[in-house]
Amino acid sequence: MNGHNNSVIENIKMNYDKLFSAEKKAADYILSNPGEAIMLNITELAQKSGSSEATVVRMCKHVGYQGYYQMRLLMSHDLGKTRSAYDDNERMNSTRHLFDRSAARIAALQEQIDIELLVGAARLLRMSRLVHVVAAGNTSPIATDLGFRLERCKIPCSYSTMPEHFLNHVSLGSSDDTIIAISRSGASKQVVQAMELARKKHMHSIVISGESNSQLSEHADYTIKVVDKMKKVPGIEPDSHLLEMAVSDAILYIVRHFDSFVKSAEREKKSDVYGDDVELLLSEYKI
Repeated sequence: MNGHNNSVIENIKMNYDKLFSAEKKAADYILSNPGEAIMLNITELAQKSGSSEATVVRMCKHVGYQGYYQMRLLMSHDLGKTRSAYDDNERMNSTRHLFDRSAARIAALQEQIDIELLVGAARLLRMSRLVHVVAAGNTSPIATDLGFRLERCKIPCSYSTMPEHFLNHVSLGSSDDTIIAISRSGASKQVVQAMELARKKHMHSIVISGESNSQLSEHADYTIKVVDKMKKVPGIEPDSHLLEMAVSDAILYIVRHFDSFVKSAEREKKSDVYGDDVELLLSEYKI
């Protein structure tokens, strides 16, 4: 990234003369209204600046960022440094602080997870006869939510908060099925047992875990590693599965819009637009 020690505003100013006229419209709006810009999603910024969403993405890339989503989060961080500082270990007294922190945690996932990994996982789910979503303990709600929403995407699923139930379902599965195993540690006993049953049935497998080298992910087709880089000291902050939910949302989005992602992958061979679909997805959210 160009000028990684500079603020977003400084990088825009440094690269302003290199921008095309349409891109300068978006840049001008951000320079004039930085506080408002960080509250706008990409569609709203395009409308406010009289440009297009694609133009906003290109402008962000030309000033040194991967896209608008990343640039907006960094700009929010820049502006936050000009306000009164607060101790991470103390109770945060502002909703902006709380949600900025959550947004930054999600944004850090882009450094860990390649888009091709998510597309590959989505492809498996779409071709499966049945998807078994398994988790134990405090990740069980994540599995239930993911299974329910996959069914809304017309993908048949099996899921349960009771290990006895999902173990029985997996034992009755076939090689046309896929198992999604969710475990932060990668060592949850019942989830590992479910994966062992799935292997005996020659199922495809997707693992969502904080550990890429674990018994759970040893033979997985796809392992999506989720590491909370902003977690400070264990026990001080409440345990959170926000990142697992973010990965779940990303997979669901690709499943629902799979054909457009495939077309984007084909266009990638000729132009640099493959990542823009995910960029536009992330940039639509206000956090």
